Amino acid sequence: MSNYRTWVRLNQEGKLQWGDVFAEDKVPVQSIVTQHPILEGTKDVESVFTVNWNELTPHQQQAIIEKLSKQTDATKEAILNDILSFGLPLRRTHTVCCGKVGCNYSFREGDFLV
Repeated sequence: MSNYRTWVRLNQEGKLQWGDVFAEDKVPVQSIVTQHPILEGTKDVESVFTVNWNELTPHQQQAIIEKLSKQTDATKEAILNDILSFGLPLRRTHTVCCGKVGCNYSFREGDFLV
């Protein structure tokens, strides 16, 4: 099992989208605090976690780049440049809970303040 310092767990919808990349359903994130950007292709602001790209394995990084390239028709180089420049958002609606090493708690979806 991965020993990330800060993580979120994927819910059923998140597993359908990202389960092939995160087999343990655990995704490293930079913070358990969400951000609220307007994502490309949507009109509304959405709560997202920023994936901790540096904690991913090279295999996971490549799988994400390939998946996003197929979904968007953008080049793999453009996808990687965007991730390195802006981060990789993971929708809060794709998670069920989050946690942090050294804390004896985790938050479930209903506990998030938006």
